[in-house]
Amino acid sequence: MEALFQAIGGFGLFLFGMGIMTSGLKNLAGKRLVQWLGRATRTPLSGSITGATFTAIVQSSSATTVVAMGFVGAGLITFSQSLGILFGANIGTTVTGWIVAVVGFKLKLGTAALPLLLIASFLYMAKKHPVLRGWGKALAGFALIFLGISYLQTGLAGARDWIDLSGFDAGSIRGRVILLLLGAALTLITQSSSATVAAALTALHTGVIDLPQAAAVIIGADIGTTATAALATIGGNTGSRRTGFAHVIYNLLTGIGAFLFLPLYLWLWKSYAPEMTENSPEIVAVAFHTVFNFIGVVVALPFTNQFARFIERLFPKREDPLSAALNPKLLAIPDAAIGALETSARAVSSAALQLAGILLSDGNVRQANHPPNEILKAISKARAFAVSIGKSANEEDLDLKTLFALLHVIDHCERLTERLLDSRFDDLEHQEKFQEISKRLAKLFTDLATEIDAAQPIKMEPGLNSTATELELDKNQIRSHLISRAAKGELTDDELDQALDGARWLRRLAYHSWRIEAYWREIQG
Repeated sequence: MEALFQAIGGFGLFLFGMGIMTSGLKNLAGKRLVQWLGRATRTPLSGSITGATFTAIVQSSSATTVVAMGFVGAGLITFSQSLGILFGANIGTTVTGWIVAVVGFKLKLGTAALPLLLIASFLYMAKKHPVLRGWGKALAGFALIFLGISYLQTGLAGARDWIDLSGFDAGSIRGRVILLLLGAALTLITQSSSATVAAALTALHTGVIDLPQAAAVIIGADIGTTATAALATIGGNTGSRRTGFAHVIYNLLTGIGAFLFLPLYLWLWKSYAPEMTENSPEIVAVAFHTVFNFIGVVVALPFTNQFARFIERLFPKREDPLSAALNPKLLAIPDAAIGALETSARAVSSAALQLAGILLSDGNVRQANHPPNEILKAISKARAFAVSIGKSANEEDLDLKTLFALLHVIDHCERLTERLLDSRFDDLEHQEKFQEISKRLAKLFTDLATEIDAAQPIKMEPGLNSTATELELDKNQIRSHLISRAAKGELTDDELDQALDGARWLRRLAYHSWRIEAYWREIQG
């Protein structure tokens, strides 16, 4: 019974250590690493390399998958780009198994872990130095992992005589399926494929299970780890759901391939390097984990676009495109949340400016992609999301300059759209003086909407600034001109009031659009 408690406690220590180490490494990685993950995914191949590297650094394929889902949901990367990250994450997660197999069993680190915990505690107490605290957290998790392996190894060795798994023969399809399901179930319970792999390697090292059994459990761990992605899709937008379920389907296909490949893999080792299967079966097992995931990536990469189209057919888009990016689950990742807000603000800005351009060109707002009420509804959602970002994140984790600029964009979009709802275009239609200005503004609005929607640096020169300034400086001259016409009998009192209101309306359109342009230039640096 004591051996069993040691094994259970050791497994718990390993899980706890993995959680602490992952948290510490993510803190050390900081926002720049997350931003790099979003930028370095231009092709499926670069995405795979990036996903593998990111997962190896933060020691969590689930974290990588959730971040990728967040980026897709925020519109920071396309769904097809995210697939490369998912493929690579499966390779990166095998690093933990290599650490356990190469270091954990070859070197006796259980005792060495204790002084490491002392060092980690001193580093973690440096409250004014976030980097030192991050290192302390990561080091503490690393020490607990090896302390857990030590207890797990001792416990399983002591319980070896009364644990009989010979009934689950991995040489038969039935036995492999049962062991695969056990691995998947353990991963579902622990929410950590690394913990399941470590437990399988430790059981193999202590002789509780044999090599084929350990390999079957490892396949199950790879399938079971998709549960985190599947759960993260609940309440997410279409982009997040596509990414999460793509991870599930890909890992299922990879698992089926590994299941069929396992007999050949074991035969190759026994035929060409039998001493490795006898003396270092843990290395052979963890190599299997890496090999089948690597083969899966190599096979999948050429078919990334076809796979993406298949998933897109399974999960067609249904959300409002103006606010689809605003997924509440992204609030746990401040950078991704601000990215989602930026995507939504970009869509709203483009829609409002396009509407303004159409209204000033021919007055037929039915040609616009989004009516004013739909834009205002999206603006309300975006503002609420921005407030939630501020409430859910620490100030030091936020890019406050970008957040405030986006709030200004949203505010001016709302004011512009409200002006469009209260249109005074008919009051200007027969005023020759405003026709040229209206046409110029219509083109500027349309051009700016196109540039914002393309997410490219704004290159409009001189932009709306000069026209808005011109209208502001000439407002007294325009007023005098209209009053003079009324004095000559060219305008009635009602027509004068309408013309003055129309001039003021046009001036405010130009002003709010100019401010939208100015804040987007600020956001783009």
